[in-house]
Amino acid sequence: MTAQMAIGPILTATTDHATVLVVDDDGDLIKILALAFERAGARAIAATSGVQALRQTFEQRPDLIVLDLSMPDMDGLTVCRRLRELSDVPIIMITAFADIDNITNAFAAGVDDFVAKPFDTSELLARVRACLRRVPQDTESDESLVLGKGDLVIDLRRHSIWVRQRTIHLTRTEFELLVYLARNRGRILTHDNLKSAVWGDADGVGHDSLKQFIGALRKKIELDSRHPQWLVSEHGVGYALLVD
Repeated sequence: MTAQMAIGPILTATTDHATVLVVDDDGDLIKILALAFERAGARAIAATSGVQALRQTFEQRPDLIVLDLSMPDMDGLTVCRRLRELSDVPIIMITAFADIDNITNAFAAGVDDFVAKPFDTSELLARVRACLRRVPQDTESDESLVLGKGDLVIDLRRHSIWVRQRTIHLTRTEFELLVYLARNRGRILTHDNLKSAVWGDADGVGHDSLKQFIGALRKKIELDSRHPQWLVSEHGVGYALLVD
C-alpha cells in the first residue's frame, strides 16, 4: 500500500470545494486519495494515463493536480511539460523513485511540490492546502477579463480573445502569456518570471524565444506592433501590459 489513511480536518476554506485531479495507474491508490480529498471537502476526479490527464485538465479545469511520475503511456515529466504549455495549475508529483535526479527533473518540468511514496494522506493533504494557498486569488470574473473599457476581452473558458471587437486567434502559449500579463497588468514582469509562469521553467526557454512570443502577441493586439502602446518592454528587465 502506498498511502495510509489518516483523514482529519486538514483542508481549510482555502481548498473547500476545490477540484483535485489524481493521475495514477494504480486504481487502489486513486480510490484512497479520492476518498481522502472528498472527506476533506474537495471534489476528486481521476485519470489513469497521461493522455487522460491532459484531457481532464482541459475539460474539467482542476484547481490542483496530483501526478504520478511513472505511467505506462506517458511519464509524469512529459505530462507536466505538456500541462505547462496550457496551464499554471499547481502540480504535486508523487513517486516511489524519490532520488535527487527525479526530484530535480520534476521541479525543472514545472511541478510545485514532490511527495515520495509511501506517504501518509495527511501529509499530502497538507501539501495540497499549502499549494492552493499560494495560488493568487483572482478577483476577476471566472468567465472573462475585460480591459481597456472593452477594447481587450479575454474569454478564459473558451480560450478566445477580442481586440477592438474583432476575434483574434492565439496559440495556447500566446494565450497563457497574455492571460498572465493581463492578470498582472501595470506591473513590469521579468523575463524569468514570465518564463517560469508560462513554461514552468525559467532556464528552459531562452530570452529570444520569449521575445518572439511577445512580438507575435504585439502583431495580433497592437494597432502598430512597431510602436506598442499596450504590451511594452522595460529594456533588460521584462514586459508589462498597460491596459486598464
